[in-house]
Amino acid sequence: MPNQPPPVQINHPLLFGLGTGLWALALAVLAILYWGFDQPVGRWLWVCLVGLVLGVVGVIYSRHSWRAKH
Repeated sequence: MPNQPPPVQINHPLLFGLGTGLWALALAVLAILYWGFDQPVGRWLWVCLVGLVLGVVGVIYSRHSWRAKH
């Protein structure tokens, strides 16, 4: 078996935070389209809201896990 490099260390809370920020941005754009311009957004508004909530849960969990390791 060949030698493998060690795994890359990443900042999980930052990664989850960036993803959550993108969900928040998408939610804001869809909310503006829905309430400002009366555009039908269907379920996408709810998809972004659920993504935002799950992202916040991920940030909280990863911060707790990150602190335990470091």
